[in-house]
Amino acid sequence: MSEFEFLAEWKVRRIPKPAKDPPETYRERLKDWVLSSVGVEGREHDIYSYLESNDMATVEELSGYFNMDVGEVYNNLDNLYTYGLIDKMGKAYYIKENLSRAITQRLVPRITESLREIASAESSGRHQVEVIHKMKGRAFSDIGEALVVCKEVERLNGTPVARVVGVKGYKDESVEIEGPVIKYSHHPSSLVILAESGEKIVVGGRHTKGVDVKAHTVIVRGEKDE
Repeated sequence: MSEFEFLAEWKVRRIPKPAKDPPETYRERLKDWVLSSVGVEGREHDIYSYLESNDMATVEELSGYFNMDVGEVYNNLDNLYTYGLIDKMGKAYYIKENLSRAITQRLVPRITESLREIASAESSGRHQVEVIHKMKGRAFSDIGEALVVCKEVERLNGTPVARVVGVKGYKDESVEIEGPVIKYSHHPSSLVILAESGEKIVVGGRHTKGVDVKAHTVIVRGEKDE
């Protein structure tokens, strides 16, 4: 069972065309082949054929004629409507376009648009991952520029990770730290790194006061969140 909710579902099948002989039944068999090729079978096929032979019909009329539950009739009609094969006016359903026109001008564009949306979503997601990977190893001497990249990684649903080479704020002792950036500020420019020890270390620029580490170099990379 799929974890996703179905908003619409279409089926397209490649089925051998029916033989033209005997010619007296060819048109009916051709129609059945077309409907089956787009997934219209069983009761959906029966309801379509009924609407084809009548001007229009209500749910109650179809329920009585086919001895079907009203809810089942609604489901079948909803599928035919989603395919673009039938129309609705008030409580009545009817066929407005012939089968070939309904397929080419309604069903095909709907399927095509859905496929375009799927492809676009995949392309966008892949681009985000590629952009984050490209950010690996980008080095900055200016803490402000590093903050811009951190913000961009978060916008792409990633986690910015920084490696800082600098000096401790009050001792001028060289230090190198690395960890995820859990917070950053632009006034003044600074970021907070969560070290492996669990300590939160405030990193600023070379001349920033009141920080734990004054950075000479900041290397930022992006890690994709699962």
